[in-house]
Amino acid sequence: MAREALDHDQPLSFFHELLEHGCISGIVNSLIYYHDTHAFFDQHYEEIEALREEFEHDQGVSLDISGDLKNALAWFSFELVAYRLANDLEII
Repeated sequence: MAREALDHDQPLSFFHELLEHGCISGIVNSLIYYHDTHAFFDQHYEEIEALREEFEHDQGVSLDISGDLKNALAWFSFELVAYRLANDLEII
């Protein structure tokens, strides 16, 4: 996640764009195509599941996922980690 932010000329702008528009905007170069999001999901499956379970527990609801499961959860996890990092760094 941090590597992706540092690949942009203005990392703070990257965080703002990502948190406002999400991965669907194409801001995350490594998560644009299904083959990339599927590989990310497969590589980070256990961490993604832990994030999903924690989120659902904290919110008291299940994620409503439509469309491609691996893509949706890859984007969800990336955005959640970005939100937490931005919050910890007081960027937002």
